[in-house]
Amino acid sequence: MSEVTETADSQAIVIAILKVAEDRAGAILGEARRRAREIVESAKKEAEQIVRARRERVEREMKEEIARRRSAAEVEANQRILRAKKEVIDNLIRILQERLQSIADGEDPNWNYHEILRGYCLEGIKALGEGEIYLIGREKDRELLEKIARELGANVKVDPRSLPIIGGVVLRDSRDERRYYNTFDGRLRDYLERKMPYIVERIFGGI
Repeated sequence: MSEVTETADSQAIVIAILKVAEDRAGAILGEARRRAREIVESAKKEAEQIVRARRERVEREMKEEIARRRSAAEVEANQRILRAKKEVIDNLIRILQERLQSIADGEDPNWNYHEILRGYCLEGIKALGEGEIYLIGREKDRELLEKIARELGANVKVDPRSLPIIGGVVLRDSRDERRYYNTFDGRLRDYLERKMPYIVERIFGGI
């Protein structure tokens, strides 16, 4: 009877211990599973953040690359436009120089170069005042300048030197201390400096 009771008691103890162990195991397992879910969820969120960060970085890099390419394209386009405008202006200046050259060479029937040059000389003489005045021009204009000098009086002479100019004349006093420039080159340059904004607006407008 005592053995039976002891066995029953032992079984009860064992059952009680097993119950405690099961409860504890269940609690531990439950905590482990909860923690595992948290770890998985955290890893999932972290992975999503990484993906999102990478996507945002890629998108940002794409936007930056697009902006960079657009900026480079705009710069190139503006440079092309500026080069084209410069080419047009340079061509216009070349045409003007050729036209002045044809006038100076007596090839334009609409202009009398003799009268132009004489007028330039008179303007310079008036500016320099009294005394001997020397005329300096192109080598090919020497004969014409000598003729004009004879027309204007004994105090007007032709300088033995010549200038590499399109046309016109430079006047100096006897000591070459003062000069008066009245050349096609200088007049064209002055005109372009004064009128370039108008010329650009006239040619290109809102282009």
